[in-house]
Amino acid sequence: METVWGLLLGLVSGVMTGSFSLPMKKTVRWSWEAVWLVWSVCALLIIPWTITFFTIPDVGAVLRQSNLRDIGLVYAFGLGWGLGAVFFGQSIAMIGISLAFALCIGFATALGTLIPMLKNPQIFGTAPGLWSVAGILVMAVGIVLCAVAGRQKEKQMQQAAAGAASSAGRMMLGLLLATLGGIFSSMLNFAFNFSGSITKAAVSVGASAASASDPVWAVTLLGGLTTNVICCSFLLSRNRTWADYKKAGTASHWVLAALMGAIWMPSIALYGRAAVMMGRLGSSAGWGLYMGIVILVSTLWGFAAGEWRGIRGKPIGLIVLGVVCLLIAIVLIGYGAAGAGHGNV
Repeated sequence: METVWGLLLGLVSGVMTGSFSLPMKKTVRWSWEAVWLVWSVCALLIIPWTITFFTIPDVGAVLRQSNLRDIGLVYAFGLGWGLGAVFFGQSIAMIGISLAFALCIGFATALGTLIPMLKNPQIFGTAPGLWSVAGILVMAVGIVLCAVAGRQKEKQMQQAAAGAASSAGRMMLGLLLATLGGIFSSMLNFAFNFSGSITKAAVSVGASAASASDPVWAVTLLGGLTTNVICCSFLLSRNRTWADYKKAGTASHWVLAALMGAIWMPSIALYGRAAVMMGRLGSSAGWGLYMGIVILVSTLWGFAAGEWRGIRGKPIGLIVLGVVCLLIAIVLIGYGAAGAGHGNV
């Protein structure tokens, strides 16, 4: 029964993650960097550390007992992940929710699976390894289809409009940023590969198995906060958009940007607990369910938000086919991970 509740919790967390960027659609009077800075502070600092102090009996003791090397590596991977978050956030503004999520999560899932496998090359010759490689190849096809769909969409939108070249350039830049976002976002998985001493320390001070990863999130996202604050501050200064925070009639923008953080970070914490409840399924079927729901929900929100309004024919077919390929790839990768987790290597 606990596994079923874990799957349901994973489903809820996937819906939340796929929906967190929706409030950005309403922050039209602020620059992207103004919105993203407020989101960063809420999602990467205030909420994760608040959760950690509520769920861990003695946070100071956890940090003192943890291996300093592990803390440093987790923070460093958080810095890399934070750069991916910046790229991803900018890609949403350029190419929309559906394309940005599909490309970013596609790359993050593929690399997050492939790179750890490189530590044990012999796994490539096993059945689970072959399933995972097949999934990565299908994922690559899905990513290409989504990218082509975006390009075709932009061409169709600009056929009779002036300035098509500059708009096409924006689309290509958005696709590149989403790709880079996915590449760097995979570092979140690497952070957890080096967090063993932190979770052990959390358990040793009385934390439950479900909350033992909370301090890992806090340290990792602190690294992400560093990158995001530096990048957003640079853009705010270069573009002279610090004044956005003083604009009259934008009080709702503060709330909306904070709401993004209030949706995103709890969704990640919920998945962490869902994975524990699912046991071995958490890193295979559970992870596949979570990623699949994120892609599916974000695609649906993209259509609902009008990102594909007026588009006909080939681009729609390509984006649908691309998303289907991504979902199939996640199932294949999850199946391979399940086989590896049960010792079928």
